[in-house]
Amino acid sequence: MHKPSDALLAWLYVQQGVDAVRVAMERRIEAVAGCSLLEHEALYRIDMNGRLLMSELSDLLAVSPSGVTRLVERLVRRGWVAREQPPDNRRVVHAVLTDAGRQVLADTSAPAYRDSVTEEFAAALSDRDVADLKRIGRKLLEAHGKWDTKRFATD
Repeated sequence: MHKPSDALLAWLYVQQGVDAVRVAMERRIEAVAGCSLLEHEALYRIDMNGRLLMSELSDLLAVSPSGVTRLVERLVRRGWVAREQPPDNRRVVHAVLTDAGRQVLADTSAPAYRDSVTEEFAAALSDRDVADLKRIGRKLLEAHGKWDTKRFATD
C-alpha cells in the first residue's frame, strides 16, 4: 500500500470534517427549527435571490433536479414556498418565499443555523483557521467556476 500524499490526506480530512460538522448542524437545526438543514438552505437561497428557477436552486444546493422538485414540494406543503410560472412561458418555474417562509427563516431557522455554525464549526477553530478556510474555500470555488453572487451575499 502506498503512503497517502499530503493532498489526499488534506482532502480526506476536509471532506470528513465537513461531513461531521454537517451532521451536527443537521441535528441542531432539526431540533431547534423543525426543518432539515437542506430545507433551511433552500429558504435562505431563495430569500437571498428573491426568486430562483428550479434549475438554479438545484445548482446552488448541489441537489439533482428531481431532488429539488421533491424539496420544493415539501416546502410548498408547509406553506413556506410558492411556485410561480410566467403566463407566457409555462415551462419556467420559479420558487419564491411566502410570508410564512420568510418568518420561519428570520425567526427560527436562520438563528439556529448561525448558532450551529458558531458552535459546531467555528468553536473548534482559531481566527486564523477561519480566515485560511475562507480564502481556501473561495479559491476552490473560483477554480471550479462556482463563485458568484447567487451563492454568497458578501465577500
